[in-house]
Amino acid sequence: MPQQPVSQPKQIPPLAPRDTGPRNIGLNGTGPDSSPGTGGGGAVPVAPHPVAAGANPLYGSQWHFGLIGDIDRVWEDYTGSGVAVGVYDDGVEAAHPDLAGNYDASLELSLIDAAPNADSDGHGTSVAGIIAASENAVGGIGVAYGASITGVDYLNDAFSLNYSDYLTVLQETARFDVVNNSWGSLPSYSEYTDIGEPGQQAGLEREALGTALSEGRGGLGTILTKAAGNYANDSEAEALGVWGNAHADGLNNLHEIITVAATGSTGHVTSYSNFGHAVLIAAPAASVTTDRTGSAGYSSGDYTTSFGGTSAATPVISGVVALMLEANPDLHWTDVQNILAASASQTGSAFGSPGSGYERAAWSANGAETWNGGGMTYSPSYGYGMADTHAAVRMAEVWTQISPATRDTLITRSASNTQSVEIRDLATTEISITLPDDQMLIDHLYVTVDYQHSWENDLNLSLITPDGDELILKQQEGYGSYDADWTFGISSLRGMTDGGTWTVRVVDSVSGDSGTLRGITLDFEGRQPANGDVYTFTDDFLDLAAAEAGRRDISMADGASDWINAAAVSGDTQITLGDSAGSLRVAGSLWAGLAGRVEHLATGDGNDSLAGNAADNRMLAGRGDDTLEGGAGADTLSGARGADLLTGGSGDDQLTGGSGDDILHGGAGADTLSGSFGDDELRGGAGDDLLTADAGFDTIYGEAGHDTLNGGSTADEIHGGSGDDLLIGELGTDHLLGDRGDDLLRSNAGNDYLYGGAGADTLLAGTQEDRAYGGAGADLLFGEGGFDRLEGGSGDDRLYGGLQADNLLGDAGNDLLEGGQGLDRLFGGAGNDTLNAGTTGDGLFGGSGDDILYSGSGDDRIFGGSGNDLVNHGAGNDTVFANAGFDTILSSSGDDELYGGFNADTFLFSGHFGNDTIRDFDATNDLEQIQFANASPISDFTDLMTSHASQQGSDVLIEDGHGNSILLEGVSLASLDEADFVWA
Repeated sequence: MPQQPVSQPKQIPPLAPRDTGPRNIGLNGTGPDSSPGTGGGGAVPVAPHPVAAGANPLYGSQWHFGLIGDIDRVWEDYTGSGVAVGVYDDGVEAAHPDLAGNYDASLELSLIDAAPNADSDGHGTSVAGIIAASENAVGGIGVAYGASITGVDYLNDAFSLNYSDYLTVLQETARFDVVNNSWGSLPSYSEYTDIGEPGQQAGLEREALGTALSEGRGGLGTILTKAAGNYANDSEAEALGVWGNAHADGLNNLHEIITVAATGSTGHVTSYSNFGHAVLIAAPAASVTTDRTGSAGYSSGDYTTSFGGTSAATPVISGVVALMLEANPDLHWTDVQNILAASASQTGSAFGSPGSGYERAAWSANGAETWNGGGMTYSPSYGYGMADTHAAVRMAEVWTQISPATRDTLITRSASNTQSVEIRDLATTEISITLPDDQMLIDHLYVTVDYQHSWENDLNLSLITPDGDELILKQQEGYGSYDADWTFGISSLRGMTDGGTWTVRVVDSVSGDSGTLRGITLDFEGRQPANGDVYTFTDDFLDLAAAEAGRRDISMADGASDWINAAAVSGDTQITLGDSAGSLRVAGSLWAGLAGRVEHLATGDGNDSLAGNAADNRMLAGRGDDTLEGGAGADTLSGARGADLLTGGSGDDQLTGGSGDDILHGGAGADTLSGSFGDDELRGGAGDDLLTADAGFDTIYGEAGHDTLNGGSTADEIHGGSGDDLLIGELGTDHLLGDRGDDLLRSNAGNDYLYGGAGADTLLAGTQEDRAYGGAGADLLFGEGGFDRLEGGSGDDRLYGGLQADNLLGDAGNDLLEGGQGLDRLFGGAGNDTLNAGTTGDGLFGGSGDDILYSGSGDDRIFGGSGNDLVNHGAGNDTVFANAGFDTILSSSGDDELYGGFNADTFLFSGHFGNDTIRDFDATNDLEQIQFANASPISDFTDLMTSHASQQGSDVLIEDGHGNSILLEGVSLASLDEADFVWA
C-alpha cells in the first residue's frame, strides 16, 4: 500500500528554516557562506532599470538581478504578462502591497486554501515576491513582475487530506503555466521517495504530476520548478550518511521537473546547495523579497533581507520561465528545459580549471557536438550553469521556428541487463548495455540500479557513457545495509545520442563488506533526430574555445538541413555561408570556421551581417540593424527589430522586415516581401513579386515583373514598375502609381491617390475620398463608394463614378464617363466622349470634342462644350447648354430647359417629352431646327401652325395635345417658317 503523505517522511518543513536560518545569504555578508569565492555574502550593485530604478526602493538591494543576464533588455518587451504561476508552498499573503496587484484568486484550489496558517508561515510569501512582486513604486520587484501568482498551501494543508485528495492537489498543477516548488525531501534514498517504485509515494506523485504535463497549457505542459535541497556540507546530516546528493530526493530525478541549485552573490555555489546530475540549472539565492506584513513572517515589516537557500533560487527560475513563455507561448515543457540548459552561462570556476570552494567537481563537457562548437558544459553543482534571462528569452523567441514541434518528436527507449554480479570487497564491478544504433537525441536518462550490500556507505556508483565520461551517481552515501533498487534521473546528457555502450560501475572502496549487483535498466527520453543539426552559440564561446581549441572548427554533414542558432549572442555577428565553407565572426573576431554547408541562421541583438549560399537559406536576424543577403536559392529572411537591409538574391525569396525602418530588395525571382512594422522601403526586383508593407509609412516598388503590391495599414507610396501590376492601398492615405504596364490599382479604405501611368490600367478608387488618374493608355476607372475624383488621362478611357458624389474628368482621348449614383460631375475633356449622368442630379460637361451626353433620370445640368455634341437628356427636369458646335439635343420625359448655344442646333422631340423650354432658339437661322419624330401628333408645318402653336406674350408655345409642350422663349410666331421644323 502506498504511504500516506505525512510531513515527517517527506521532510518538507525543515527546508524552510534551512532556507532562512543558519544557511542565510544575507546582505551584510554574515554567516558561514560569506567568505570570498564560496558563493555567499555581500550585495552586488544592480544596474538601474529604466522602469524600476528609483520607483521600487528595494530594487538596488536585489543583488540577484546582477547575475542572471541582461534582464533590463528583456523587460523592454516582456514582464511575464499573461503567465499564471502557482506557488506550492505554505501559503501566500495575497493582500501584500507588492503582491496584491498580481494575485489571481480565481485559480485557487478548492481542496485546500491559499493563505498561510500561522504567523510563522512566511516562506511562500517570500517565494512569490521573488517571482512576481509588482512594479509599483513599493518594495522590490519580481523577475517576472507582470505575471500572475496564486498561492497553494501545500506544505500545511495537503498532508491532512486523504491520499486521493492529496494526489488531486498535485494533479491541479495543470491549471497553472508554471508551478514553483521550493521544498523537498531528506535526500536519504528512502524507498517511498524512489520515483521508480510505482506503488510508493514518489511513484504516485510522479503519476499525478503527469497530469500537468499532458493537460497543462493546452497540452504543452505545465513547467515545474523545484529546489534541489539544502543538505550539502551539513555535518549532522553527514553523520547519517546524507551528503546532499540531489539524486537522493526522488522527485529531483524526474525529467518533468527543473531541479534548481543555488549560488551566492559571487556566482559560486553555496555550501548547502544539493548537487548531482539531476540538477538542471542554477540561480542566485535571492535574499531581498516580500515577507508577511507586520510582525508575521521572518521579521517585522513587510520585507525580508535574509531569505535564501535553494528555495530562493527556484523562484528566480520560475520568473525567468514566465518571461520565456510570454515571449513564446508555444514552447513545450521540454523546450523550456532545453532552452534553459543551452542558454545558461558559465559561473563559478572557469571551464578548464579545477573546481573551487564548495563545487563538487570541475566543469566538464558531455558528448554532444553542436553547442558552442562542442559538448554542452555541465557541473553537478550548477547543472548547465547560471540562468541567463536575456539569452533564454532570445532563444525562446526563435525556438519553435528552428526546431520541429517537440510534442510530435518525443520518443523513449529502454534497455535492461539483469545479469547478477558479485560486488566483491575492495573491487570494481560493472554491468553494461550496448545499444547498436542512434535513435534519439537525449534529453533525460533514467538509470535504475538494483543491488544489495551489507554497508552501502562503502560504495561509489557511476555511469560510464559511450564517450568514456564517468558520471558520479552516488559516492559513499547512506548508512547501514541496502537491498533495493533506485532510479537516478540524469540531466547532463542533453544533445548526446543514445547509441553505444553504457556501463554502470560499482566500486567497493572500504574493506569488510560485499554485495550483489543484480541488474540495471536504462530508460532514455528524448527527441527524434531531425534532418540536420542545430549549432548553438552563446556569449561564453570564447572562454570555452580558449580551453578547447577544437570548438573553433565546425563540420556539417552535407545533404542535411542545418541551423546556426546565435540568438543568444549579444555582439555584432557576421556569418558567411559558403557552399563548402564559411565563417562565424562576432565583433570582428573570428570565432569559428564552418566546414560543409549550413543552410539556416538565427542571430541576436547585435548589428548582424548574414550572407547565404546556393541553398534555400532561412535567416532570422533578431534585434539590431542587420544586413541579410540570401544569395542563390529560395531564401526566407526575417529582420525583427532594427533598421534592417534584406536582399533576397536570385531565387524565389521571402523577406520580412520586422518592426524597424527596413529596406527589402527581392532581387531576381518571384519574391514575397513583407515590411511589417516600421517605415519601410520594399523593392521587388525582377520577377513576379508579392510586396506587402503592413504597418508604417512605406514606399514600395514592384520594378520588373507582374507584381502584387499591398500598402498595408498606414499612408504608403506604391510604385508598380514595368510589368502588369496589382496595387492595393488598403488602410491609410496612399499614393498608388502604376508606372508602365497594364496595371490594376485598388484603393480600399483611406483617401488615396491612384495614378495609372503608361498602359491600359484599371483603377478602383475604394470607399473613401480618392483621386484616380489613368495617365497614358486606355484606362478603366471606378469611383466605388467614396467621394472621388477620376481623371482618365490621355487615352480612350472609361470612368465609372460609383455610389457617391464624384468628379469624372475624361481629359484627352475618346472617353466613356458614367456617373452612377450620387450627385456627380462629368467632364469629357478633349476627344469625342460619351457621358452618362446616372440616377441623380448630375452635371455633364462635354468639353472640346464631338461628345454624346446622356442625362439619366435625375435633374441634370448638361454642358455640351465646343464640339458637335449629341445630348440625350433623360427623365428628369434637366438643364442643357449645348454651347458651341452643331449640336443635337434629344428631349425625353421631364420638364427641361434647353440652350442650343452658338451655331445651329437640332432639337429632337418624340413621344412623351414633357414641358420643355428652348431659351435661345434662332428662328432666323434655317440650319437650327426642331425635329419631330414620325409618331408625333403634329403631322406637318401646317398642322403645327393651325392647331398646335400659339403666341404667348413674347414666346411661342407649341403643344402636342397629349400634355407635352415646347416653349420657344423670345420667338414670335410670325418668324417661324417651314425650314425651322423637320419631321423624320
